[in-house]
Amino acid sequence: MEAIGSAVIDGAKTMFKFTFSRVKTLSKYEENIFELRKKIVELRGKKMAIEEYISLARLEGKTPKPQVNEWLKSVSRAEDDVKPLLEMPDKMMHQYLQCWTVAKKLELVKDLISTHFDTVALERSSPIIAVQEMAVASLVGQGAASHMKRLLEILNRDDITRIAVWGMGGIGKTTLVKNLNNKLRVSTTTCFDIVIWVQVSRWFDVRTIQSQIANRIHLKVEDGDTDQHTANRILRTLKWSRKILLILDDVWEKIDLDAVGIPPRDPRCKVLLTTRSRDVCRRMVVDVSLQLNLMNDKDSWDLFVQSVGSVLSSDGIESPARKIAASFHGLPLPIKTVGNSMRDIPQVELWENACLRWRCSSPLFVNIEKEIFGTLATSYYSLPSKILKQCFLFCSLYPASYSIDVNELIQCWVSDGLLNENQTVAETFNDGFGLTERLKDLCLLDQDVAEGIVKMHDIFRDLAIRLSRNEEPFGFHSQSSLPFYQMPNESSRRASFVCCKIKKLPLYPLCSQLTVLLLQDNPIVKIPDEFFHNLKSLRVLNLSNTRITSLPSSFICLSELRALFLRDCFIETLPSLQSLGKLLVLDLSKNRIKALPEGFGSLNSLKELDLSCTHFLEEIIAGSISGLSSLETLNMSCSAFNWNPKMGRAIAPQRATFEELLSLDRLSGLQIRLDSVDCLAHASAWIMKLSKFNIQITPWAHGPNGYVAKRNEKRLGLRGVNLLQEDLHDLLYNTSYLDMLTCVGMTQRHWLHLSSLISLNLSKCDDVTHLISKERSSREMFPNLQHLVLNRLKSLETIVEGIIPRGKCLKNLKTIQVSDCPMLKGVVSYAMLRHVKNLEEIKVSGCDNMSYIIDSGEHEETLPKLKVLEMNNIVSLRSICVGTSVCPVLQRIEVSCCPELKELPLSNSNLSSLKEIRGEIKWWNSLIWEDDDVMNKFRQYFQAYPRENCSRKRKYKT
Repeated sequence: MEAIGSAVIDGAKTMFKFTFSRVKTLSKYEENIFELRKKIVELRGKKMAIEEYISLARLEGKTPKPQVNEWLKSVSRAEDDVKPLLEMPDKMMHQYLQCWTVAKKLELVKDLISTHFDTVALERSSPIIAVQEMAVASLVGQGAASHMKRLLEILNRDDITRIAVWGMGGIGKTTLVKNLNNKLRVSTTTCFDIVIWVQVSRWFDVRTIQSQIANRIHLKVEDGDTDQHTANRILRTLKWSRKILLILDDVWEKIDLDAVGIPPRDPRCKVLLTTRSRDVCRRMVVDVSLQLNLMNDKDSWDLFVQSVGSVLSSDGIESPARKIAASFHGLPLPIKTVGNSMRDIPQVELWENACLRWRCSSPLFVNIEKEIFGTLATSYYSLPSKILKQCFLFCSLYPASYSIDVNELIQCWVSDGLLNENQTVAETFNDGFGLTERLKDLCLLDQDVAEGIVKMHDIFRDLAIRLSRNEEPFGFHSQSSLPFYQMPNESSRRASFVCCKIKKLPLYPLCSQLTVLLLQDNPIVKIPDEFFHNLKSLRVLNLSNTRITSLPSSFICLSELRALFLRDCFIETLPSLQSLGKLLVLDLSKNRIKALPEGFGSLNSLKELDLSCTHFLEEIIAGSISGLSSLETLNMSCSAFNWNPKMGRAIAPQRATFEELLSLDRLSGLQIRLDSVDCLAHASAWIMKLSKFNIQITPWAHGPNGYVAKRNEKRLGLRGVNLLQEDLHDLLYNTSYLDMLTCVGMTQRHWLHLSSLISLNLSKCDDVTHLISKERSSREMFPNLQHLVLNRLKSLETIVEGIIPRGKCLKNLKTIQVSDCPMLKGVVSYAMLRHVKNLEEIKVSGCDNMSYIIDSGEHEETLPKLKVLEMNNIVSLRSICVGTSVCPVLQRIEVSCCPELKELPLSNSNLSSLKEIRGEIKWWNSLIWEDDDVMNKFRQYFQAYPRENCSRKRKYKT
């Protein structure tokens, strides 16, 4: 019994302990749940801190310890186990098993939190250097220093993440950016955690770029990793860095940065690329594109001196050295390459020989040519089509740095079969213009200062000539700018002798394959009679600016001719052109022809005819113009031919009339002079069809009418016209550029019709007292006007008279130019100021009674876009801005002979935009400033006129 009792007692004790433990566990359940929630948050924070530390350590070439990896795995498992416990429904809360589990997990979490690591990551390899120094020559010249400064400024801006440096091959893009890379090693203002240099080149793939980036950041890429997997790893790694600069050198086409793994538009990750293509800048949507231009003469010489070394101090070497340096026209690649090749060569004879022979395929310079032209030729081989390559090579037919008219170039391309001749003139121009823009974007052509003109750099022309020798189908023979010594051989297809000082041509050239012959700008007096007999394949012939007075009898053999340029010759009589049935372009401008030849109307393929400046042309036989059924553009500006002679004059019955022009259904561009508006009375519908016109109504055949209308420009010039007597409603309505000289009868009724006007030029119109009047005005007046010129209007009192409701009136006006208007007291009155918020330039000259330029009265008005103010010879001018007018973005102020002007509309807010103040020293010293501190701030922008210019009265061109 005792044994049984003892067993019962022991069982009771055990049951009591179990029951007590269960009760205790149940009683602490809610307390444990609360603490578990708190501890799991603490554990997660520790986990995130260790993971971030590991990510940063990886950038330094370190790898996490195995114990740390195991700990992270345990934390992840614990998170997974705890999650369902914390989300347990209320009805399960008091189950003992759950209470016990919560307690156990709480202990586990506490243990994980208490785990301590002396070292999280171990050194795996050498640490990542923020910037790796690169071997590169130092920069030379003010231009390079300016570009470097600009790049550093851009890199410090948070709003800019993608930058491009672009320019022609050999211009120094890589040299600049390598120097930038090295400068970032020691820069204190621009600090990157890591600068990654990637060499892209013409042939690239995403994998190659990823490999270079991964290698730089010590990220191991396995052979089996996909591009996407690698991109994800690169993206995660780069995102942990605070500030990254990725440099992509020599980019030829768009790179998908997302596919590479580059963080998109992240201010902490900037991308800088170099490219030869402006189109790449567009397609990669860069925020800032910095174009590198050719070096100036001083910088070119300094670079050559650096490349050649001390040998230049030897007697007799500097002169040929300067000629060599100048011959590269500012392109750094050949300057450095040839300079290095001549280093430590003291013999004057070798320098003189180099000056003559380095570009003449001399064996002495074979390696140099390979280095220079091999580099540049990649731009040519990257051209996407055969047509574009042919167009580039065609440009080598013009002399180096020759001003090539884009329109004429396109006419040649079409006529030579490079572009489709079955399109309209507008369509072929658009195609050709697109090709020239593509060549400019790739820096294979240069943009000239003048609009519509391109040039080819000497080195690229040399490249094109060398390439054309190897391109058998093209058969180029280009001898421009060299003394003429021979005609091309039998296999040549295109030949150029522009500016070769040719006086005499061979009698019978054997060039039956020739399709293009350029002979312009030569003092040729006579063409041999048999000259064209063996040139029957010619499609383009240019004899412009020669001294020929006639064409030879063999001219009739040119039945394949598509383009004939005879501009600025001495031709008085033309032979019959009936055999030229395929002619598309005929330029007879600036010739002495008195009549168009018989059969001229048979040129039914002719699309473009230029008879401008034919000051002796008085006879055009009836049918000569109406027979040109394909004619699309006709230029007869400054021609003596009178399309509307007075009825009192005897008119020959066979004479061409204006009705012939009306019969040309395909005509889309017209430049013409008319004596009066009579013949336009019933031509409204015909004028509406013209996409471009320059109609000058003036009695003077040799008047100021030499302006060439731009593409799609509709210009009307009126001289001595009384608008009250003429119905010009339809013509004015379709005009975009209007020039009026000595006209009368202008009323508000006429101005209301000018909704399409972009430019208005009024000169010597004595009855004009104001341009816009509140009495007969509209808030819609001049809605598209951008440029306004007012010259010698002796009655003009104000431009805008009275307050006009705000609307579209003058809302697009950008420039105002006023000269010699004696009654005008100010340019922009308050009534006008309310409307011209897009005004950018104001230029005023010779207005004797003008006392102010801008007047806002008692109102606070701004000209938020005004950049330029020019004032000359205004003796009464006392103030630029009257009232509280503000011009916050002024860039340039120019003042000449305005002795009463003592103040400038400048404040501290202008310091960020102002670039220049020009004027006389005496005037500057007489200015009144708020205090000396303000004066000193603006003194740095002042540039004095030369003394001899101060008293000279200057007028603006109109």
